[in-house]
Amino acid sequence: MSKNLGSFADLPKALDFNPPQTPTIDSKELLKLFGQLPKFPTDFQIKRGETFQHEGVKIEEISWSTGFGPRTEAYLLTPIDSTTPLPGALFLHSHDDLKSYGKEKVVVGAKNLDQDSQWVIRDHYGDRGAANELAKKGFAVLAFDCFLWGSRRFDPATMPERFAELTGELGYEKHAVMQESMSIAKYLSLFGATLAGILNFDDRVALEVAKILPEINGSISCVGLSGGGCRSIYLHATSPELTAAVSVGAMATYESLLDIHVAPHSWMFFPHGLAAKSDWPGVAMINSKNPIYLQFCGNDQLFTKEGMAIADTNIATYYKENGREYKSDFYPVKHSFTAQMQDDAFDWMLSHA
Repeated sequence: MSKNLGSFADLPKALDFNPPQTPTIDSKELLKLFGQLPKFPTDFQIKRGETFQHEGVKIEEISWSTGFGPRTEAYLLTPIDSTTPLPGALFLHSHDDLKSYGKEKVVVGAKNLDQDSQWVIRDHYGDRGAANELAKKGFAVLAFDCFLWGSRRFDPATMPERFAELTGELGYEKHAVMQESMSIAKYLSLFGATLAGILNFDDRVALEVAKILPEINGSISCVGLSGGGCRSIYLHATSPELTAAVSVGAMATYESLLDIHVAPHSWMFFPHGLAAKSDWPGVAMINSKNPIYLQFCGNDQLFTKEGMAIADTNIATYYKENGREYKSDFYPVKHSFTAQMQDDAFDWMLSHA
C-alpha cells in the first residue's frame, strides 16, 4: 500500500512497474536515455582567482564555462606543502534543499556559508570541511557548483510569480525547491532533456577540466553525499576513465521508494524511462570494471532499511559474479556523511589512487 498514492495504490501494478534487477543498458545507452544534452564544450575558458590557506590546505578559486548559463565556480584544494601532481578527486556537493550554495557546503576556510546555512556542515558533514579533510589525505580536490546550485543557480528574480501566489513569500530556498519540480522539470521535459542528464553533463565537464589541471596526476575519483551521491553513481556509470567512486546516502530500490520516499527526492533520481531499463541499484552496476564504494546511513530517513539492504545485496551479488570490486558499509546514523564515514571513504579512495 503506497501512502503517497492513496486510493491509487494499485497504479504501479496497473502500469506493470517492474524495474529490471540488473541493467539492460550500458554507459552509452544511459547517456542516450538522459535525453537531449548541450554540446560538449571544447574551450573551458578556465580562470583562476583568489587563494586562501586554512589549516594546512591551500584553497584556490577556479572557474570554467560549460558552454551554457553562468560560469561554474569552484575551489581547488591541495595540501599546502604539495610540490608534485596529486591524485584528483571531484567532490560532488549535496542537495540539502539549499541552492544558494554548492561548493561551500564541503569547503571551509574560503568564502563560507552564511550563519543560517551552517547547519549543513554541522548536520550533514560531521561539522568539518569534508573537502579539506580529503585534501589533507594527499588529494587535489575539485569542489564545484553544479546546475541549479551556487554560481549555477537561478536568480531569485526569475522565480515564477505562481509560487508566491500559492505559498506567499516563503523565501528563495523554498521557492527554489518548488522551481526544480514545478518549473525546471517541465522545461527540461519540453526540451527533451532530464535533470539527471544536465547534472551529469556538468559533472562530466568538471571531470574533463580536472584532467587538464597541472595539480592532478591523471588519477581521478569522485565522492558525494545524497544528491551528490546520486551524481557520483551517474558519473561512475558514464565515465569509464574515472578511477573510483564513493556514493553516500543515495541507494535503495525503486520499489522501496514508492510508499513515501518518492516526493522527498529530487528529479535527478528519476529520469524518464530509466526504471524500464534498470532498477536504481542497477545504475551502480553499469561500468562495473571500476571500483565503487557505497556507504549507507542505517537510520536514513529518506530510505527504508529493507530497500537499502536489498539494493546492497543485489549490487554485491552482481559485482562478485562478474569479478569486480564493490565495497559497502552501513552506519547507525541518520542521513549524513559523518567524520568516521569520511575517514573510511577517503582512506578507500587513497588506496585506489
